[in-house]
Amino acid sequence: MPVVVYVLIRVEAGKVWDVAQAIGKLKGVTQSNVVTGPYDVICYAQLKSTEDLRTLMTGIHAVDGVTRTETCIAI
Repeated sequence: MPVVVYVLIRVEAGKVWDVAQAIGKLKGVTQSNVVTGPYDVICYAQLKSTEDLRTLMTGIHAVDGVTRTETCIAI
């Protein structure tokens, strides 16, 4: 059963477009959108396992400009 997640991301000022583009290239991410509201970027990913989720989160946190994330796992 796939692991489906939405990751809500806060980004440093001036880096939102670069962050969204970088996150969109990570394995498993099918959408990475700049949004309005309390978060700056929201990404959607379909993953094969929780280990893939760990890898994705490590990748997101490695992107320059990411300051905080909140991960929502679909049930």
